Amino acid sequence: MSSNSYQYRAAIYDFQSARQRAAVQEILARVTGKSNQLLSYDDVAEKLKLRARTERGVQHIPLDAIVGSVGRNTDFTRTFLPRRAGDQERWANVKTAFLEYGANLPPIEVYKVGEVYFVVDGNHRVSIARQEKFATIEARVIEFQTDITLTPDIQPDDLIIKAELVEFLGVTRIHEARPNVDLSVTSCCQ
Repeated sequence: MSSNSYQYRAAIYDFQSARQRAAVQEILARVTGKSNQLLSYDDVAEKLKLRARTERGVQHIPLDAIVGSVGRNTDFTRTFLPRRAGDQERWANVKTAFLEYGANLPPIEVYKVGEVYFVVDGNHRVSIARQEKFATIEARVIEFQTDITLTPDIQPDDLIIKAELVEFLGVTRIHEARPNVDLSVTSCCQ
């Protein structure tokens, strides 16, 4: 048996184990009332009215700060455990390549909004890197400017309040008149 064949079978087992942990996380999320969903970049972009973007190049980003995805936010849990059985072959192939090539895999692509990131390309690599307990991952970063603070602990329901703050700032322009005043939701609403 080749080592590649062995690695692939081990990756299949790891995928099945990760899916079981995802199911447990789903149950815990229902019990605690804390969402286990990845955030949808499209929802965030719409609510925060994101427009201006800047290329930030390739850099190492913290895996714990990746909170969402562009178009794949229902395929993984908030901790990037796979949810769909149909992803088994792709996940196992990526894991096998990850083990074989490690740091030589291409960087993922992400959008940065505030202090958080949304995966454009590389959801499976993020999933595997998190399972392997990596702290960072190499990513090509495109940053979207916003006056709203987003941190890794943001929950989907928090976006409603953030959207209202965006609306308030757009109408009042207070953040331009008083640039040194902290108008973040956490400082003004707790």
